[in-house]
Amino acid sequence: MQKIFGYLSYLLLFFLTVPVLAQQKEKITLEFADSLIGAVKNGQETRRLIGNVRLRQGTTTINCDSAYLYNYKNFVEAFGHVRIVQNDSIVITGNNGTYDGQTKFAKMRENVVMNDGKKTLTTEQLDYDMRSNQAYYPNNGTIVEEDNTIVSKQGYYNTQTKVFTFEKDVVMTNPKYKLTSDKVIYDSHTKVAYFTTLTHIEGKDGTLVSTDGEYNTVSGQSVFRSRSSIDYDTYILTGDRLNYDKLNQLGVATGNVILFAKKDSVIVEGDTARYFGQAGISKVYGKALMKKLMKKDTLYITGDTLVSIEDKASNSKKIFAYFNVRIFKKDLQGKCDSLVYNQTDSTIQFYHDPVLWNDKSQLMADTMRIQLVNNAIDKMYLKTNSFVISLDTLKNYNQVKGRQMVAYFDTTSQLYRVTVNGNGENVTWVLNDQNTNIRGVNKVECSNMIINLTEGKVKRVAFLNKPDAVFIPPHEIVEPDTRLRGFKWREKEKPARKDVLVREELPLPVSKKNKKEPAKPKKTTTEKDKPTGKTTSKVS
Repeated sequence: MQKIFGYLSYLLLFFLTVPVLAQQKEKITLEFADSLIGAVKNGQETRRLIGNVRLRQGTTTINCDSAYLYNYKNFVEAFGHVRIVQNDSIVITGNNGTYDGQTKFAKMRENVVMNDGKKTLTTEQLDYDMRSNQAYYPNNGTIVEEDNTIVSKQGYYNTQTKVFTFEKDVVMTNPKYKLTSDKVIYDSHTKVAYFTTLTHIEGKDGTLVSTDGEYNTVSGQSVFRSRSSIDYDTYILTGDRLNYDKLNQLGVATGNVILFAKKDSVIVEGDTARYFGQAGISKVYGKALMKKLMKKDTLYITGDTLVSIEDKASNSKKIFAYFNVRIFKKDLQGKCDSLVYNQTDSTIQFYHDPVLWNDKSQLMADTMRIQLVNNAIDKMYLKTNSFVISLDTLKNYNQVKGRQMVAYFDTTSQLYRVTVNGNGENVTWVLNDQNTNIRGVNKVECSNMIINLTEGKVKRVAFLNKPDAVFIPPHEIVEPDTRLRGFKWREKEKPARKDVLVREELPLPVSKKNKKEPAKPKKTTTEKDKPTGKTTSKVS
């Protein structure tokens, strides 16, 4: 029993002694001072060190003009040209400071400079926990790292992971960009900045705006995980998630995408957008919708996919829509399989079974082309199997058919003339002067003709080459005589505005040039936001 008790006592003595011995090894030792004065301060023995003071604890050295060394608590107060060096790599200088050898915690004050290789931090107050490798400045600091300069009111720096955390009025500047935010985490190894608050990144080409994402300060590659936008001189791209490669000018936006072309007043919306800047190509798909803003109206075009191609060499821009295309404008509705909108010459080309409606008129052909003037329909060119049907006041179908046609519209976008070139056929219902009774039906075949209309009613027809005409009186009219071959009234297919607006209305993106800076929200500090003093792990 005595042996067991003696053994336990030995173990207890061993475990109590080891920390003391370890602690003694970690004592702050004096290496040099011009003079040493013994004193008693707060009832404890204290050393007053004056002139060229040099102290050491392990791999940490402290140099200063004068100091108080408190052996009993392993603590130093340093004054004048204070310089703390850790592991021959991290250097902190300042006017005065303290160092706690028990906790390895340094506090530096006034004209503080922390240098870690190519990174330099300047501030007026710095706390540095050497055990957790965490430095903290509570009141205004500036970091200079190669081409990057970062300013913030508060900041943390982990000297092991090389990760900075900047808070409050953060501004990162570089010859290529300027980043402003309220909180930024910056990994100086990867050169990537992470943020979770409203952030603006301004470059020579434009501005990126987001509240959650990451930005590579070297390559310009960005990933934004919240609703974000890229605001450039010619367009604004907005989406619930954005990926952007600035160097290669490649962008991908997903979720309620809006692409706004400022110069052309064109908005394109969809589920996904891809931008190829070097090629001048933008592609939007998934319930794609284009809105062309006009003076008193909007042209809507929807389809499975919309593609914009800008050729800088020829200074031309075209928008392609394909598969299940529908269009809507107050004075024009239509559908087709695909179309091309040439914004340079203001033309819209329709392909594959196109059909258009203008007021009381329906127009069909194998291919059709609209010429816009001042954002209004001026002419419509119909090629191959052209067919125009107009309703008169008694709901009769006036018809014009031919190989090629040109339809003319007045300043109110009303169809007022149709010219036929080749294989012309015409059916015209003749009404009395009061437009209340039918006087008969004119059927004419003539290769070329000109038809003038007013409010859907044929007013005058000019037959240019040997017309073959038949007049049918009312009592002899039968259905086959009133329909040209290929007649098909397709009004049930005519899209309404709701059929074209396939997406929920979203707010129009605002250009940074016309946008007032929003007030910054007041930050509420939570337990989650408070520093823990633990080593910062790599941000992902």
